[in-house]
This record gives sequence, structure tokens and C-alpha cells, in this order.
Amino acid sequence: MREEPPELAGPTPSRARIYDYFLGGTENYAIDREFAEEADRVFPAMRQLCRDHRRFSRAVVRHLADSGFDQFLELGSGLPTVDHVHAVAARSVADPRVVYVDRVPETVEHAARLVADEPGVAVECADATDVAAVLASPGVTALIDLDRPVAVLAVALLHSSTDDVARATVQGYRRALAPGSVIALSHPTGLAHPGLRAWCDIRHSGYSYAPLLRDPDDMASWFEGMELIGPGWVSAPEWTPDGPAPGAEVTGSGLWGVVARVP
Repeated sequence: MREEPPELAGPTPSRARIYDYFLGGTENYAIDREFAEEADRVFPAMRQLCRDHRRFSRAVVRHLADSGFDQFLELGSGLPTVDHVHAVAARSVADPRVVYVDRVPETVEHAARLVADEPGVAVECADATDVAAVLASPGVTALIDLDRPVAVLAVALLHSSTDDVARATVQGYRRALAPGSVIALSHPTGLAHPGLRAWCDIRHSGYSYAPLLRDPDDMASWFEGMELIGPGWVSAPEWTPDGPAPGAEVTGSGLWGVVARVP
């Protein structure tokens, strides 16, 4: 684990570094670990939720790279550690091009240091819900050919957006992407996971997670005009491209996952 001078840690924990800690990474500081351990005592499932989001992302990227995708755009990316997109993609396709997007400048600076020596990888500071700004960012214009299929990952992202903003975001990327492009999303649900519903109202050291919980009926309109890949809406950590998978109401994972193609 990293030990850091106080001026680098900041006065509050970082979501990206907490996520890294829960994934078993090393790009986190004492203040993040303290918060994470406090949260873990109140809601032990948080660690598993983070790992299940990453399990979904890993399965999707592996499948798409195996299918020939070599362009990836990860929204709300946090820190590219522990089965990060460019490492997973590189196992299946030569020279993948990956752009990570996050809106927190501190996180972007940290992430940029981590990938500074990685060819074909960029990190951009932008609000993922501002589709035009993301697609016009230097990293995207330099690395991503929008005339070819792109895989867009919105993993653990839109639970902090209103319904209107979330729908406009997904539909905005759908309209901007070339046919054959893919949008993958994971999202928390309280279905069969009452602990997650209770967690929304708990504050820790003045810091609140408070996700919006949604189910497929709440999100179906976001994917209008797209074709669902594989099993459709399923429990995110169980997503597979090859056949049926149980829903979140069966597994109690607390997460939905879906992958959709631009026709």
C-alpha cells in the first residue's frame, strides 16, 4: 500500500482509490483505506459489489476483443488498475486503443501517470454525460476512429445521474457511434439485496455513496434502437455472451448488467 505525504492524500477519500482498494489494488492511500474499512464494517457487500462490477467489465472486454474490437472508451473510469481495459483487451487483440474518461482532475492526473508509458492509451478529464465534450477530447480524436465500431463501457457510472440525464447519455453515444458499436452498462439494484437499499441512506465520515437503484424496466428506454447482446439484462457478474444467465433478482448480486449493439 502507498504511504504518502499529507498534501497528496487530500482531506477526503477518493472514490477511485477506494474502488482500487476494494479490488485489491495498491493505488490507494491511508485515508482511502480507513474509509473503506469503516464502510466495510457497516456494509460488507461493498467490496463484492466493486469486484462484481469489474468482473462484468472484464468479461465484456474479453468477449469484444475476442470478437475483433480494438477500440474502447471507458466512462467514469477511475484508476486503470486490476484487470483494467487495455490489459484485458491486449490479451486478445494486438495494439488496442483505449481512452479512459473521468471527471475528477486528481483521478485523471493519477491515472495518466499509471499509463504514461502505455502506447495507444489516453486519459481524459471530462464529464461522461457530456457526449460531445468526451468525443471531441484530444485523446479520443487522436486514438479512436468513430467511423469504426467502438466499445463504450459505462460500468458503475449512471447510478448518480437522473433518469433524463442517463437516458440522454446512452442515446447520445448511440447516435454518435458507428454501426456495430457496443455500449455496456452495469447498474445497482435493491432487488433481492435489501442491504444495498439501506446503504443508500448511510453516511460515513461525512461522505455518502447514495446510488440511485434501478431495474430493467427503469432503464429499457435508454437502449431504444439498440440490439441486446447475449442474455440481455442479467446479474452483472454472471453476464456471458453465450447463453442464459440468472437475473439480479435471483442471484441477489445487487447489480444489473447489459450489453447492446448499435444496429
